[in-house]
Amino acid sequence: MSQNIKEQFKNVVHGCAAPYHSKRADKFNDAIDTAWKIYANSSFDDMLDLAKNFGDFVREQYPEKNRAYLVDKDVIQTYMNSKAASWSQDTFFTNYSRLKKLEICCKHIYFRDSEKFNWHMDDVIVPKSVKEAAHKKDTPIPMEVSRVILADMREKRSEVVNAVTLSAYLGMRAEETTCLKPKSVHFTGGEFGLGWVQIVRGPEGGAKGGRPRVIPIIDKEGQNALKSVVAGKKLDDYIAVSERGGKMGPDNVEGAICDALKLKYGNTYLFNDGHGMRKTFAQRYYDIVRPGRKKSKAVSKTNEVLGHGSKRGPSGIKEYVKNMW
Repeated sequence: MSQNIKEQFKNVVHGCAAPYHSKRADKFNDAIDTAWKIYANSSFDDMLDLAKNFGDFVREQYPEKNRAYLVDKDVIQTYMNSKAASWSQDTFFTNYSRLKKLEICCKHIYFRDSEKFNWHMDDVIVPKSVKEAAHKKDTPIPMEVSRVILADMREKRSEVVNAVTLSAYLGMRAEETTCLKPKSVHFTGGEFGLGWVQIVRGPEGGAKGGRPRVIPIIDKEGQNALKSVVAGKKLDDYIAVSERGGKMGPDNVEGAICDALKLKYGNTYLFNDGHGMRKTFAQRYYDIVRPGRKKSKAVSKTNEVLGHGSKRGPSGIKEYVKNMW
């Protein structure tokens, strides 16, 4: 293990990736150890993100822990405690499980040192999240801010910018952005004559609650932005492809937005993600459809475009459209 600790963890995740293996088939074969395998592309992306973040933390806070087997309970507990203000309680439990998985993967890749590993994960206490107390997730992200971070993201090699573009200009949820394919994007017709995007039913489309819907492209800027993210893509490609190829994980999208906002704007949009972009889109759409219509009709249409169901009334959009004139 000549690599630094971050590279060791990254190497472990790459080494345990099994994208072409059948998890179902493996489970029925007693001769196969499934504990170390990372099957799905989204799981790989999430594990890699955690490995990088944890590796950076260990390098900075515990430089003497330069081998994966030197990590112990105190390192992990300190790492977990440092996330109290940035992780929700659900994220804590999810990443606790991923850290347990990472240790198993480390033992598999560095099998010659496997007996030296004992991170004592069962002794690690999952902290209580205080994220909501300082959270600014409810703050809408203005379009001018979205434009700035999108421009920064385009300078990087990752296609996460494609997914973030969908959140900024269509108000799509992170999970939906990772599922969208060019065949669902149309540049003619639609409510405003600029085209429309179809969110399909079920897990394939990422629609929350399995509810399909149509989102109109609301302005020329949005149309041009969408044309740029589908350019060169085949109809059945994912618009945002992961680092390894295939479907990107929604955590990657949300994390990229949080990081970009933090880097450019400090704590102004603390821990915000695509949800803030979704709120801005909702208000922009409502402002377009409200003139000349009854308020109830504008509310119904906005609910429908957001995927909340057209019959939910003002309660369905009150957290999204603050100016419900």
